Amino acid sequence: MADITNVQAVAFCNERVRVAANKFAALYWWCKEVSEDWTAQGVGALIPNDASVLIDGSATDGRSVITGADVNALADRVGEFVALLEANSNTKLNQICKVATYQG
Repeated sequence: MADITNVQAVAFCNERVRVAANKFAALYWWCKEVSEDWTAQGVGALIPNDASVLIDGSATDGRSVITGADVNALADRVGEFVALLEANSNTKLNQICKVATYQG
């Protein structure tokens, strides 16, 4: 098997592929931390999974108002992302980390 030396291919991998892997790795480690904090702090019990509005100043500062259901849905997506990368003995996470230069 021949080495890949094409200048365009090498540049694309250095500038796009490794950057994408770094972003995936950083997102994984951040999601892992958030998920662990959610569980450790018992935040799920504090935020009902309903239309209750989170009073965080967003109504007056331009951010969109979010509900408890919005927060819980995002917490679910965070957990799903972590689970996806950790499935099958971290197969997908290992693929990303092999390419990434960022290791959390």
